[in-house]
Amino acid sequence: MLTVQGLEPDSMTETIHARTPTPHAAEVLRLSAGEAVMVLRRRTFTRDGRLVELARDIHAAARFAWSYTFTIPD
Repeated sequence: MLTVQGLEPDSMTETIHARTPTPHAAEVLRLSAGEAVMVLRRRTFTRDGRLVELARDIHAAARFAWSYTFTIPD
């Protein structure tokens, strides 16, 4: 199991949504006019609820895909 400075991640919440890019994001991602971006926000917690990771990623919607694998507990 991955640990961060002795803190073991236990759960995470990810939120994904589409939106219009900011002018800066459109320039950096070299987007065509009208192309959307996907925003992924992730928060990772220890078993006792301590936040150990906060991430926000912005991707060109037409050039990115997400794939998830979940283990179902007994």
